[in-house]
Amino acid sequence: MQRQLADVADVSIAAVGQWERGANDITMENLRKVAVLLGIDAEAANRGELRYVDAPVLLNEVERVTDSGFPTLGPMDIPVSGVSVGGDDADFTFNGQIVDHVRRPPGLINLKNVFALHVLGDSMAPRFEPADLVYCGGRPAVPGDDVVIEMFPSADSPAGKGYIKRLISRSASVIVVRQFNPPREIEFDPYEMKAMHRVIPWREVLGF
Repeated sequence: MQRQLADVADVSIAAVGQWERGANDITMENLRKVAVLLGIDAEAANRGELRYVDAPVLLNEVERVTDSGFPTLGPMDIPVSGVSVGGDDADFTFNGQIVDHVRRPPGLINLKNVFALHVLGDSMAPRFEPADLVYCGGRPAVPGDDVVIEMFPSADSPAGKGYIKRLISRSASVIVVRQFNPPREIEFDPYEMKAMHRVIPWREVLGF
């Protein structure tokens, strides 16, 4: 989604990341472009309201829009889990450390046990690109969700492998996921998994 937002606003992925972290405010011009992608009313979003539309609302050239001021920014309290480039087929490897904290977006204000991480592999491109920031947590994952799978460390490695995939199905005996690049389905043994975390969709992260 970061790539889509960046493309529609004609900005870099880094700029989108700055909006997410609260390091830079989104301009009204870019908010309108993003609103078209999300199917929402930009003026309502600027007021902190959610209003879905079937088509973008264009301002009259002489319409006056009152500046609502700076949006309320959340605390910088969401931990970023440390990861390193994964070996073998892993998208990355967890290192067990908290390397940073990022801002809590509006949609996550009341969620507990949320964390973020930077994607390092490209197995889910173009859905997730290397260096994309993703937020994980909230409700348990269900089929159709994007997920981060954390494996138990092996005997010769203190860090567990990490994977970001699309959950297809889950049972007591097998977890089936899909990756996009190259397209294929992969099976995991639930007993070898330390945890499976839901990747929170951007609409939900932004409070829409």
